[in-house]
Amino acid sequence: MLADLVLPDKNKLLKLRYTMFKRTLFSLLIIFIVGAVKAQTIDINNQAISTYLKAENAFTLNNYSKAFQLYQEVLKMDKDFDPAMFQMARIYLMRNQVDEAFKWVKEAYQRDAKNEMYALLLIDIYKHNSKFEEAIEVYKNLLIDNPTNSDYLNDLSQLYTITQNTEAAIAVYNQLEKQDGITERLSFLKRDLYLNSGQFDKAVQEMVKLSENFPKNSQYLSMIAEMYMGNKDTENAFIFYQKVLDINPEDPYIRITLADYYQQKGDVDLAFQNLQSGYANPKLDLETKIQVLMGLFEMKNIPDERIRAESLKLANTLSKVHSDKPGSHAIYADLLFRDSLYTDAAKEYNEVIKLDSSRYVVWEQLLFSLNNLTQTKQIINVSQRASKLFPKEPIPYLFNAIGYLMGKDNKPAINSLEKGLPLSQNSKLTEQFYMYLGDTYYQDNQPEKAYESYDKCLEINPSNTFVLNNYAYYLALNKQKLDKAKTMSFTAISLDPGPTNQDTYGWVLYQLGDYEEAFKYINLAIEGDKKPSAEVLDHMGDVYFRLGQEKKAKKFWKKAKKNGLDTPEFNHKLAKGL
Repeated sequence: MLADLVLPDKNKLLKLRYTMFKRTLFSLLIIFIVGAVKAQTIDINNQAISTYLKAENAFTLNNYSKAFQLYQEVLKMDKDFDPAMFQMARIYLMRNQVDEAFKWVKEAYQRDAKNEMYALLLIDIYKHNSKFEEAIEVYKNLLIDNPTNSDYLNDLSQLYTITQNTEAAIAVYNQLEKQDGITERLSFLKRDLYLNSGQFDKAVQEMVKLSENFPKNSQYLSMIAEMYMGNKDTENAFIFYQKVLDINPEDPYIRITLADYYQQKGDVDLAFQNLQSGYANPKLDLETKIQVLMGLFEMKNIPDERIRAESLKLANTLSKVHSDKPGSHAIYADLLFRDSLYTDAAKEYNEVIKLDSSRYVVWEQLLFSLNNLTQTKQIINVSQRASKLFPKEPIPYLFNAIGYLMGKDNKPAINSLEKGLPLSQNSKLTEQFYMYLGDTYYQDNQPEKAYESYDKCLEINPSNTFVLNNYAYYLALNKQKLDKAKTMSFTAISLDPGPTNQDTYGWVLYQLGDYEEAFKYINLAIEGDKKPSAEVLDHMGDVYFRLGQEKKAKKFWKKAKKNGLDTPEFNHKLAKGL
């Protein structure tokens, strides 16, 4: 049957035709027998019988043009020969001429309304043309002689549903239920009909009846509870949730649904207790748990701090219960990283890598965790492993360089930066590469390459205060391009007036001979830093000396020495002045 054929388009026509011709050999045999019987019961000459049999033979051999011609000849001989009419309708369907097919099958049906094949094809075309009431009448006629035919009853109930005759559809489903017994399919269909027609109580009754017939299936009880929850009837919902627990205390989903119940009731403590219980159940799949965990962050009626704390607990449980699943460790690691618990996050990311080393993003997060912990050796080791697995990813090279820079090992740092830079497709990341290259080149006594890298970095981001400050400071130390240094340093303190940038600007001014202004900014740097570095204290000593205040100068130089500044040049200055 073609229950799904409603809209009259070409694709539906093809499907209609295909469905009819699925009744191949069996249907042909029926038509042949019916035709033979017809020939015996009417006054028809032997030539008409012979012609009809020839038409059937041509039809069987897929020679439809010839068959069509022969059926026409039969009907000329006997205008009431309905088997030929039916076959004509089938051929018209093959040609996508539905109107002609309808005309002939209707003619055949009018002559023999008891013929199942005629009725079924007529129903198909009625449905195709959205004439559902007419199709219903044909089904009713078929059911007179075959009242228990399940196929007919199911199709009829669907037609009643389409025409929004809910009572009739349910009556048919009830008849099927008497014949076949209570089944999930029929109960669900009736439930949906009741719900769609606003008969909530009857929908519940159907599900209760289903549950009573299958008392060990707790899923039906859960569905009833959810129906009540959807209807804002939390008390009845709770009754059925309890019944689920009575039948199956280890039901993997009941704790999740109970958590939702308590959350809607406003009992947050019990909601999270049930969630924890559900997460501790290994029978509840990991995907569901992760989905629920992510949904916590969308809750508006629970404080963010509580959600953060509970989500971390749930993720911890997840990683233990599903310890063999990389996803459980990954989500726990992400939440630990979120809360700046980098040591534990790194541990969990390592667990993910042990189980599945193919996830690049995990390697990246592990490197960020280690970087926040300044674990130099591990950064170098992990970044090298990541670079071998993902040679086209730039970030492992950047972290490898950072690891070497922490250990003041410039050559391998430069090597990693030079390898990773061409791989970067992101301007922000490229900016980072040039920034670190500038610092590393300078530490490696390659100032010109350092300045070139700084210039490229500032082309990408002219507001990079870190580069503006370092670039200006190195130029000032070497007494090079002091006007450029002054401009860059002033930009840096305008964007970020912190002690480091203030000291650099003051030092540039010192190199330009503007000692009064230099004093002003270096003094701001000292006042703004609880523990000024030896370098800044040394700068203040130099400024005081140039301002003719040698005692104050020596005082600050001594402080610088106490803080660790101890070079031959500095000691000479301390002894004899500038």
